[in-house]
Amino acid sequence: MNIIKRLLVVFLGCTVCTIAYADQAQRISKKEANAALQLLQTENIHVIQKLCSPCGDVLPQNIVIDQVAIQDANYKGLWELTVNGQAIDLAYYYVPVKERWKNFARAVDIYVDDMPKYLDNIPIQTKVEESKGWYINKKQKMIITKEVISGSLVAILGRGSYQRLSVFFQASAEKGCEDESLQKSQSVPMYVNDDLVKFTLLCKEKIVAFYADTEEGNDFVLDQFMKSTVVKLKPYTGEESFVFSAKGFKELYEKATTH
Repeated sequence: MNIIKRLLVVFLGCTVCTIAYADQAQRISKKEANAALQLLQTENIHVIQKLCSPCGDVLPQNIVIDQVAIQDANYKGLWELTVNGQAIDLAYYYVPVKERWKNFARAVDIYVDDMPKYLDNIPIQTKVEESKGWYINKKQKMIITKEVISGSLVAILGRGSYQRLSVFFQASAEKGCEDESLQKSQSVPMYVNDDLVKFTLLCKEKIVAFYADTEEGNDFVLDQFMKSTVVKLKPYTGEESFVFSAKGFKELYEKATTH
């Protein structure tokens, strides 16, 4: 699913059909569940990759870990690892191991079928705060940040409706906004570092863009980029977080406001 469709699905609360797939490494022994939990905790892992090839996934998705635990699966003495309150199948997730994304199940010695041992040709981004962060794109003459998740979602610093600097979030895709009804601006709620902010969403041709709907919201978003090492955006009705590095933002913001 392209980035625009993913965004619009979670923004607008559309019903999505979930493809069922076999449980390979969700219900596991307590020893294996503890090993998975210990790996995340001892290696200080905060981001894992989700990729379910049998489900039709083509690109992996970053999952930001807020909470992790193990629980009794209530089935034949087996246990489960939960991430952000949801039990996960380790077969379809990848963890950073020695500069490579390794299959989570295999990382704790659980053999699984149909999933590669490593995700090659995918750059590892375990610590978002160490990514390049904000820079000036001279061709477009805009201050932007490199995407951190799979897809083409970027954050751009520019002049908003209040004639003040604002952070815009923008995504593009080949098919663009096929539904003409989405071309009218609409308000959508999103979490910004766990605080709910009202956004305006615009969808035109091949671009979907969204930005804080009020001046107060705009100031809050700017403040998060000024004070935090990372900024997480999470749709109100979705589970996936879009993570941006704030490294270098303050310096470029000050430069933009003094020139």
